[in-house]
Amino acid sequence: MQPPLQAQGAMANVAAILTVPCSAGRRPKRSSQPRGCGSVSVSVSVRASSGANTVTLLDYGAGNVRSVRNAIRYLGFDIRDVQSPEDIVAAERLVFPGVGAFGSAMDVLNRTGMANALREYIQRDRPFLGICLGLQLLFDSSEENGPVSGLGVIPGVVRRFDSSNGLIVPHIGWNALQITKDTPLLQGADGQHVYFVHSYRVLPSDANRNWISSICNYGDSFISSISMGNIQAVQFHPEKSGATGLSILKEFLRPNSLGTKVPARRKASKLAKRFKSPALFS
Repeated sequence: MQPPLQAQGAMANVAAILTVPCSAGRRPKRSSQPRGCGSVSVSVSVRASSGANTVTLLDYGAGNVRSVRNAIRYLGFDIRDVQSPEDIVAAERLVFPGVGAFGSAMDVLNRTGMANALREYIQRDRPFLGICLGLQLLFDSSEENGPVSGLGVIPGVVRRFDSSNGLIVPHIGWNALQITKDTPLLQGADGQHVYFVHSYRVLPSDANRNWISSICNYGDSFISSISMGNIQAVQFHPEKSGATGLSILKEFLRPNSLGTKVPARRKASKLAKRFKSPALFS
């Protein structure tokens, strides 16, 4: 089995060090831990290369997303931070590394007008990558301090892992992906171990199965990634998942990498049917 933190030669000349632990806090006994997975230093650049493309990052201030920033810059991309809803709509590629509680995140997005901007951006099938909470917020609602309504893009409810049978929650550590849909983003990732930190998840259902690109097992099978057109999201942390995670992140960041033609910003896609108030975007 290839270790998930296999260092690559390209990392040798970069400037900063990101320490990626096997787990944070308590180590869950039932989580799949690949052999040779210890605390490993992975070099990550803190400056983008000259002339690099630009990616828009939605950091709404709920937590530390420095690892995501460092990973993006290491891969050779500049970062433009979202300052207003208009920045979301104008983005060429948007990365949303959501952290924190579902309700708090939706409160910020609703108060700032960014929730509707996200819906418009996604409705038009613009390139989007949600990470962790950035995946969960795409669903209808969450039971965390709720119910709390989400963005309503994908059918489903975010629920806490069932710990009644002794399952350790949160799910922290490495686990293997089971690919259910061929996508450029997850090319070669079947069976690879990636890094998770979460207490809530979404279960597969008939209503959302067309969105699912991979599942993972921890107590039960949960959605570990989704893919539909240019809309991508992952429950795991690619920026903390070694070579596999960086490959996934790089595949999203590369222009025209998803194999899907990017539509004009004013052309609404079929995703509009998922929204309760499509007139918002007319």
